[in-house]
Amino acid sequence: MADAVIAALPANSPDLPGALVVAADARLMSPRALLSSTAWDEAVALYRRAVEATPPGHPKRALRLAGLGNVLYDLGPDRRHRRANRVAAAETFQEAALEQQCASSTRLGAAGAWGGIRAELGEWDRALEGYVVAVDLLHSVAPRQLVRDDQEFLLSQAVGLGAAAAACAVCCGRPGLAVGLLEQARGVLLSHAFDADSDLTRLRETAPGLAARFEELRDALDTATDSREFLEEGPPGPDTRADLRQRLAAEWRDLTDRLRAEHPELGLLRPVRNWDERELRATAAAGPVVLVNVSPYGSDALVVTEHSIDAVPLPGLDPRTTATRRQTFQDALVRIETPGTSRKQSQRAQQDVRETLAWLWQAVTGPVLDRLPAATRVWWSPGGLLGTLPLHAAAPTGGAPGALDRVVSSYTPTLRALHHARRRAARPAGTGTLVVSVAQATGKAPLPGARREAEHLARLLPGAALLADTSATHSAVVSALHRHAYAHFACHALGDLERPSDSRLVLHDHTERPLTVRDPARLRLPSVRLAYLSACDTLGTSPELADEAVHIVSAFQMAGFPHVVGSLWHVDDVIGAEVALSVYEALNTGDGTLDVARTAEALHHAVRTLRDTYPQTPSLWACQVHAGP
Repeated sequence: MADAVIAALPANSPDLPGALVVAADARLMSPRALLSSTAWDEAVALYRRAVEATPPGHPKRALRLAGLGNVLYDLGPDRRHRRANRVAAAETFQEAALEQQCASSTRLGAAGAWGGIRAELGEWDRALEGYVVAVDLLHSVAPRQLVRDDQEFLLSQAVGLGAAAAACAVCCGRPGLAVGLLEQARGVLLSHAFDADSDLTRLRETAPGLAARFEELRDALDTATDSREFLEEGPPGPDTRADLRQRLAAEWRDLTDRLRAEHPELGLLRPVRNWDERELRATAAAGPVVLVNVSPYGSDALVVTEHSIDAVPLPGLDPRTTATRRQTFQDALVRIETPGTSRKQSQRAQQDVRETLAWLWQAVTGPVLDRLPAATRVWWSPGGLLGTLPLHAAAPTGGAPGALDRVVSSYTPTLRALHHARRRAARPAGTGTLVVSVAQATGKAPLPGARREAEHLARLLPGAALLADTSATHSAVVSALHRHAYAHFACHALGDLERPSDSRLVLHDHTERPLTVRDPARLRLPSVRLAYLSACDTLGTSPELADEAVHIVSAFQMAGFPHVVGSLWHVDDVIGAEVALSVYEALNTGDGTLDVARTAEALHHAVRTLRDTYPQTPSLWACQVHAGP
């Protein structure tokens, strides 16, 4: 039927290219395509005709070029791996990626394929060219005007893009570029939030009108892109919310372009890829930042210090091994936490946890710290699946000194997140502590330790406000967050691996109005300092969004908290309270304020004390981590 349509259409018909694509795809779906290369040859010829019949500037030209590239790359069972075919496919994908007028998502896919094929051929410089184009397109694929769910979905389609790009840059001897590419590809949603949370103090002094318009547009976009309001949209009309988002986004782009052009001295809204190496190194002034990159093309630790950016090869680290180790680790934690697990099964599971810590030391942490013999403070920025594993607790077998004995560790999703947190910490601080405790929640096991923890903190910290059990509702907590510099949560948390933005802290009314990742992420709290999440799995996210750091901890960072304490897995009720009280006793100044600059050090000492008490049970003490400066 497709062939009949082609025969009936005149050569200049605008419908001809689409019909040619249908005819090509029909051949590829035919059973004979599995047995003979003839169908593939016919498909290539039809796709070439479709491309030739699509004029330059046509919005579907990239899509048709990408289709041709896919067929050339997979030219039937007999010719699949021929170098000439892969080169031709790479060239076709390159042409598709550079079609400026076409959809960003199509161009991004083509650029990734261009880079991937060149990497397969060992042509690292050409692979890097493709991946640079892909990474630069990533932000336009998930622009700020989309609702959060759509942004997450689109970004989940580009898993591993930044890792591949950075690995190619390292292969080309350019570790500084590797850092920039990782920064551009990781944390796209975070960067939107940080742009919106830019410090406008100096802009208000020089251009108060622009500052006011910035805040007005920012708030309008936040409202228009709220996922819940999107789901409540009525039938299409002349003034739909989608139209409003498009209009606001265009105004936002115009305004941000104007700010960059008229006030470059303020450094507002600059993507990290535009930072020079000196600016990247400045983020490591307080200690090295280690970006761990896991890629099929080679894995490395990109170590950023105030003097240099170096790549430390990690030959024991690769995607398959990382996935296997992570699965073993997660299975062990499930066995430990499952009621009815026998003592013998629990001991074996703890052994799996210790073996994971030993592997992390051998594959990642040990080689990095050996390159940093004088370091006492390190920030880890692991990507992908590695982000769910406790690098800070890695240790060799046999009781030899490990990471906890060498350095005080913190985590950051990106360099920019760390830079933003430091700027946040330098702003004027508020006062007062909010303690939220939910020991009894509908459908959840009781947390008697949470009540004791909250009552102890309320006595320890003068003037602390306590919202406990029935008073700890969504509206009460959100309202109170605006009035306190420090927030402590002692409650359950629920991670949602299918929809990470639906992960939540379990408040009293969690079944009617859950406090999900979206809620704190949309707040603007200019005077806050520390959020301590004494709850389980607050760093949990899906593998597809691991580089986006979509979890409860990052939501509080986006709200404005420079320092956040969270957990990688289940927190024992008694142990969690013990750690929290130890940290607050170290931070307490006695006048109602906390010395939050010492949060990482205080948590480190509390964890080390627990490790020395329970050396064979790392699941108890290795789960809590500090994120921030």
